[in-house]
Amino acid sequence: MTTDPEGEAEPRRIKSVGTASDIVDVIKRLQGGTLAEISAEIDLTKGTVYTYLQTLVDSGFVTKRDGEYRLSFRFIALGEHVRNETGLYVAGHDVIDDLADRTGEYVHLIAEERNRIAVLYESHGDRAVAKDYHLRMRETPQYFHDTAAGKAILAHLPSDRRDAILEAHDFEGQTKNTITDAPTLRETLAEIRDRGYALNDEEEIRGMRAVGAPVIDSHETVVGAVSVTAPTSRLSDDRFRSEMPKRVIEAANLIEVTLETAQIGR
Repeated sequence: MTTDPEGEAEPRRIKSVGTASDIVDVIKRLQGGTLAEISAEIDLTKGTVYTYLQTLVDSGFVTKRDGEYRLSFRFIALGEHVRNETGLYVAGHDVIDDLADRTGEYVHLIAEERNRIAVLYESHGDRAVAKDYHLRMRETPQYFHDTAAGKAILAHLPSDRRDAILEAHDFEGQTKNTITDAPTLRETLAEIRDRGYALNDEEEIRGMRAVGAPVIDSHETVVGAVSVTAPTSRLSDDRFRSEMPKRVIEAANLIEVTLETAQIGR
């Protein structure tokens, strides 16, 4: 056993599992590749990479066709299982669909895991735009600082957890409006806690705005967030700062009630 920086006992890692995970990540990033292409991205011999790939094929995680390795559909089944077992998704997906129908825009249900945010569910109304971008966002966990949902979650985390995340945070600037330093973000998070919702004013994509509100369970723990994203032309100042926040907060509250009643029914 080793000890982590917080003084807690930490189990040893199995290197081969980490290597297999790295190979899966490479295949995902390359969108499929040959043995030579994958080996060029991994610091192992081609023969060793081949052994890993064949093991992943035998396990059903990777397919091989015409000399190219790709991730298999097994990941879809695993992902669906994980999502369907998540209380936030069960409580929230109908609410997200309804909000998308009423606003006509992109609506996301966001969860936090491993110090990043991930799309647990999304729904788009008949006027939603930037579908390709939202698809890419769904495939890759994001940082907190430039999204409305991310800031809504971060603002309501326990202070020690929030501090630890900010210390390790990569404040990459996406646009000229992106918050790129911890002190400014801390001030913004304090405002979010006071008013109950977060704004993304062209901080992630130029020409797009978003509104996010936290979902907080019966233990006063933030478990996720709801957000609506739309072009600035359709989220003018009054709609951006008044009408849409009310709708998003209402949706988050409906999910909170469903989570609460689900617990009572057990």
